[in-house]
Amino acid sequence: MVLLDTPATLDLEDVERRLTILDEKLHALLMSHAPEELMLKIQREVDGQLSTYRRKMKAQQLAMVEKQYMQKRLLEEFGIPRLSLFYLT
Repeated sequence: MVLLDTPATLDLEDVERRLTILDEKLHALLMSHAPEELMLKIQREVDGQLSTYRRKMKAQQLAMVEKQYMQKRLLEEFGIPRLSLFYLT
């Protein structure tokens, strides 16, 4: 896998696709290997944050928001940045 054969022809869309795949793998690893106590702590946070919205949102929407919150918090806990060209600082 060579991304920079010729820097002038760098395909940023392809770079973003590759970063997205790596980001998804990273999230899966964090979810499966994070300590149980940390996962419980974050799940309590999610429940508290979403308690007022549960009646107003569909189950699919809630599941998506919960997943995104969990992923964001795990990255924060371990000091890992998002792998995306859109989140570079």
